[in-house]
This record gives sequence, structure tokens and C-alpha cells, in this order.
Amino acid sequence: MGLSGKGGKNYRAWFKLNKDFIPPEDRDIFEKGIEQMHFYRNIYFKILDNLAPALYELMLEQYPVFKTEKRPMVLEAIHDISITIGSTLILKLDTLLQGQYNGVKIREKYPKFDEWVEFYARPGKPYTVDETNRCWYEYLNDKEWEEYRDNENRILLEYFNWQEKRKFEFIDLLQTILFKYYEELKELNADEWIIYAVHIRDEYEDYLTSCEDLELFIDCGFPEENVNFTNEEFQTNYSKLSDEIRDYASKLRNRRIAGETI
Repeated sequence: MGLSGKGGKNYRAWFKLNKDFIPPEDRDIFEKGIEQMHFYRNIYFKILDNLAPALYELMLEQYPVFKTEKRPMVLEAIHDISITIGSTLILKLDTLLQGQYNGVKIREKYPKFDEWVEFYARPGKPYTVDETNRCWYEYLNDKEWEEYRDNENRILLEYFNWQEKRKFEFIDLLQTILFKYYEELKELNADEWIIYAVHIRDEYEDYLTSCEDLELFIDCGFPEENVNFTNEEFQTNYSKLSDEIRDYASKLRNRRIAGETI
């Protein structure tokens, strides 16, 4: 029927060409149904099917401790992250795009829009130690203070660059697959791009939290059956661990940030 082209535009063009041959009572249902069929078959599931294995490989690279796991429930938890990230995001982006088609006013829908414009238009910067912090280190003479300040700023910059690299890797992978299978996203207007950026950042935060929590779970030696703890349950049980175990997990993380593959 000529419905195999790329993008919903082809579907809408087909419907426009043939709608007079469709019974009037079926036109609305048919139009809505064909859009949904296209979206789920040619966009939604294709994105997820291609994202999951690529994301799994990225997770093993960014969180090498996942490679050491052999416990079935923990392996399942790692796999679950790779197959669920993106599933809600795609629906949010589709809603955003359809809203644009339907004339939704982004600035009216999102009261914090202007704040988001300011935030997402400004590149991230590392935290720094500067002269405003000098009062906390009055026990240091000027030379000692300068050495301390410069060393701390070096460490903070290294950590910032480490974080930004990992974020870039995730977003680059995600966007490459999104734009490949949902080309219409490239048609978003300027205001919609801001909301797009909000959704992408939120998705990264979900990925980051899920992976870091699981990494900490493994480093702390929690038993397999605890892998499905809620966040509250995990925090409660983490707080009960000995200082020795928590310090060990913290040192492992610092070594990874420093470049060790452990």
C-alpha cells in the first residue's frame, strides 16, 4: 500500500491521497491507527531494539565491575537497565513532536522554560576553589593556600572532565539512534529543542543513578537477593554498613575516576 517509506510524513501523505476511498465513518479511526502503527512498528521498537545492545556495551565500558558479575539476579538487573533506558523518553519526545504539530505553546506549558533556556544554553563548568574560600583555611600561609587551591582545582577539573566524557558518550549514543529511526525529531522548533534537552538530560540522570547505585551495590558486597531493594531500602542498609566497607567502596570509585579499570 505504499506505507514503507521513512517517517510519519509518508503515512500522512498516503492518507491524504487515499482518504476519499476510505468509508467516512472509519477515517478518524484509520488516521489515528495508522499513525500509531507507524510509530510503534517503525520508530519505537526499532529504537529500543538497537539502543539496548549498544547501551549494554557502553555500560560494561563505563562500569567495568559489571563484567565481574556472575550472580543471576545481579546480571538481570544490569540487563534491565539496558532495556528500559529510553522507553519512556521516546514517548515523551513523540508527545513533544505531536504537540508542535498541534500548535502547543511551549512557553505556556512549561512555567520554568526561561530558567531552562538559561541553564541549557550555558556550558557546564567545574567547581573551583577560589579566594572566596580562603577564610576557611586561615591556618594556611599564603604559599600553602595557593598550593592547596591549585591542587584542588586540578582534581576538580579532572573529575569534571571524567563526568562530562561519560555524559557525552551516553548522549551521543542515544541521539545517534534516536535520529536514525525518528528523523522527524530534527524538525523540532527552537523552543521544543529546549524541552528535548531537558528530556535527554533527565534520561541521562536516570541512567547514571541506576548504574552508580548498582556499582555501589556490587562494591559493598551486598547479597544477591537484595538487588531489588527500593532506593529507600538500599540507603537504609547502606547506612548500616561498617565504615571499612564504605571506605573501600569509595576508594574503588576514586581509582576508577583516576583511570583504573576495576
